[in-house]
Amino acid sequence: MIGRLAITVACVLGGVAFLGGVADAHANYVRSNPASDARLVKPPAEVRIEFSEPPDPKGSDIQVLDTSGKRHDKGDIAPSGDPNGLKVSVGPIGEGGYLVAWTATSAVDGHTTKGNFAFVVGSGPLPAVPDVGASAPPPEPLEIAGRALSYAGIALGLGTAFFVLFLRVPAESEETRRESMLLLAAGALIFVGSVALIAEQGSKLPPRLGALLAIRAFTGIVLAALSVAPPLARMRPVAALANGAAVMTLGALSIDRPRRVIALVAGLAAALTATLVSHATALGSLKSMVLDFTHVVAISVWTGGVVALLVIILLRARENTPEQRRALGATVWRFSVTALVAVALLVTAGTLQAFDRLVLIDDLYETPYGIALAVKIAMLVTALAIGALNLLRWGPRLRAGLAARAALVRDTIAESAIFVVIILAAAFLTAFAPPAQPSAAAYDQTQHVSGLRLEMLVASAQPGRNRYVLRVHQGLAPVQSAEKVAFRFTMIEHDMGEQELVAVERAPGEYVADGSPTAMFGTWRIKAIVRVTGREDVTTVFTLPVGAGGTGTSVVITAAPYTLIVFTDPSQAQAGAPLAIFVVVIGQDGSPVTGKAIRATFSGPSAQAPVDAVEDAATLGPGRYKIAIAALDAGAWKVTIGIGNEVSGTYSLEVSR
Repeated sequence: MIGRLAITVACVLGGVAFLGGVADAHANYVRSNPASDARLVKPPAEVRIEFSEPPDPKGSDIQVLDTSGKRHDKGDIAPSGDPNGLKVSVGPIGEGGYLVAWTATSAVDGHTTKGNFAFVVGSGPLPAVPDVGASAPPPEPLEIAGRALSYAGIALGLGTAFFVLFLRVPAESEETRRESMLLLAAGALIFVGSVALIAEQGSKLPPRLGALLAIRAFTGIVLAALSVAPPLARMRPVAALANGAAVMTLGALSIDRPRRVIALVAGLAAALTATLVSHATALGSLKSMVLDFTHVVAISVWTGGVVALLVIILLRARENTPEQRRALGATVWRFSVTALVAVALLVTAGTLQAFDRLVLIDDLYETPYGIALAVKIAMLVTALAIGALNLLRWGPRLRAGLAARAALVRDTIAESAIFVVIILAAAFLTAFAPPAQPSAAAYDQTQHVSGLRLEMLVASAQPGRNRYVLRVHQGLAPVQSAEKVAFRFTMIEHDMGEQELVAVERAPGEYVADGSPTAMFGTWRIKAIVRVTGREDVTTVFTLPVGAGGTGTSVVITAAPYTLIVFTDPSQAQAGAPLAIFVVVIGQDGSPVTGKAIRATFSGPSAQAPVDAVEDAATLGPGRYKIAIAALDAGAWKVTIGIGNEVSGTYSLEVSR
């Protein structure tokens, strides 16, 4: 009973682990100069755009268009000096509204994203175009095929090499022939998949991506070459002269081992290329890169090892005697232990990355990325269940000298078929952008209410006129032609009354309102109301921090069940000068939370004693706490804000000289 419970837990955790799967890169708009919706006194000489990941200038474009569609940029796309930035020169332009239409090709993996924003020179109206977010075209079939073939080859090559090196050294020429057949298949899959990805990119292939795909193709050639005329086949005359199976086995161990080590290295190199074109690499996160590589290696050792066990051992194994069955059972046991270690690594890597990919758990069925991920999870759990059956039932039977090879063959064939589906899902998964992506909006929050996915985007976090966008989806489909979408604004700190803006549909499922309801620094609640024909109104509340202290901007920190809104006064902390850190504590219902003991602890360039916050509702407003600091030294600080003994959140603070 305990063993079955443990396997069930492993299945569930293994499903979660796949949340940590590699996600390839997408270069999304983050900010620009001129900014989105900017109103300029004089025309700009150039347009600069910063993306979430490094773009490749060769495959990217920035067009500056007037309202008639005439181009005014000079087409001289170049790096802006920022690692993630591009710029284009702008010719002489007059007053009026202009549209910047951009296309960015990720330098990491070649994915293309598109978007646009507007600015105005003078006092004219803004062009009516989308100004937040970006869209990535759906992947081409050739891209999906290339990814699937590459991933299958990496898993098969790495898994086979690991299996024959560490789990069961082939002791017969027929086993070595089957090993060579698997390496040849792995090399062919990697090579063909890499060539397909290069062909899909065509002329827009970024140099870095081209180099990595070329390396991946070369590893495929190496694996295929290692499968031709293996040394063991040439050892048979020597073995015959020695007239002993032990000598033949010794020859296989001593001569074939270097070939197998090279195959393992080639498989690891191919796996590394998958990580080097991933989202983690694009963001420059060493931790995520290590976790991604661990994920690829672990799943390859498991899935490729299952195929190696099936093809090299099980399909031709003899179990006529109890000794043969026990020997086969020992091999199955060693592989089962290896598979459990691989699953443990998947769980560890996946758990550490899980929340970097999704915004809501509903993303698993409401986004293309999430659906591909859900398929992967379901298939993984099924494969784990089959593996558990092999471990708990058929393996012990063999080790007891009882027949079970036929059942093992049946189950490993089913497991291998499931892995094919997992690899196809991975190909789709890495071609889609994860829901959790950097946004062009200053505020971007998503909630799921009454079956609707509501994403609120606010262009600016500063007081004054602003643009409020609500994206409404039901499942994968945008909710179009809603009877009414309205935003009602109230301020938390002061009673400013209630103001309402009615949004208009700008694009399918995207409703926009412009106005100045958040004209003061402080914390605002936006009650979004969506009225759809035939159903009750759907409402939810978003908490929007707008500036602070007259000059600053706020940062939202999640410390469940609370939301902390943190800002400083002055907004730019200066070394040696007094500083106040304000913390607004918001509960799950969107209301300020009072009566909490809050303490700030500091980590930075020098020692700083912890400071307790002071709550002063009369002066600061309800739920607002002040942390007064005499002075801090210049440099980067981490401020851990603890709420009693309940929870804490970390605030990053840069103190200038």
